[in-house]
Amino acid sequence: RDFCLSRGLGDVYKRQVKSFRKRASLQGISYNTLASTLNGMRPDPKVLELDSSQPEFTKSIWNYLDNAISKSRLKKGRKLLIKHKVILKEIEQRYGVPKEIIVAIWAMESDFGANYGSKNVIRSLATLAFHGKRPEFAEQELIAALWIVQNRYASKKEMVGSWAGAIGQAQFMPSSFLKYAIDHNVDGKRDLWKTLPDVFASIASLSET
Repeated sequence: RDFCLSRGLGDVYKRQVKSFRKRASLQGISYNTLASTLNGMRPDPKVLELDSSQPEFTKSIWNYLDNAISKSRLKKGRKLLIKHKVILKEIEQRYGVPKEIIVAIWAMESDFGANYGSKNVIRSLATLAFHGKRPEFAEQELIAALWIVQNRYASKKEMVGSWAGAIGQAQFMPSSFLKYAIDHNVDGKRDLWKTLPDVFASIASLSET
């Protein structure tokens, strides 16, 4: 059931991909990158469903915080502050962002890395760029995602995240990844999925701006 949309929508999608390839190439995305990421791809119906049903943000900030912060999450956050105190202190000193803020953002974005999504981000962004409610925004994020792959910051397979295109434990949009993601452990990769020093440093890098 990889593609359960109507044939008509599928035809539109194919035309949109063809047109997008031309625009992306003008922004430096290579033929090989486009072929390896987009060939055979189809829109994700679940992404369209979520995009069309997403409610407007109408809760007050206090109601939002009440729902987002629980005693169990606070307890877990305190334990993780202790567990990762060495690397958090190092990053705090380097970027000037308190370790408590880093861990709080980590908690809010992905529940301490427990849930950062399982979607193919390139497929999600292509779906949103060609059929979503904010196509211009999604297209620019799609091009940023392709830049990540083209520059080998992450492979297509590693580009996993939310249905809306946010990636990794820090839930950065691809454009934010390109600007703020940090290879803190200096292994040649800015890994926001599995490498906590990179996750923490990237959150701090974004937070200090």
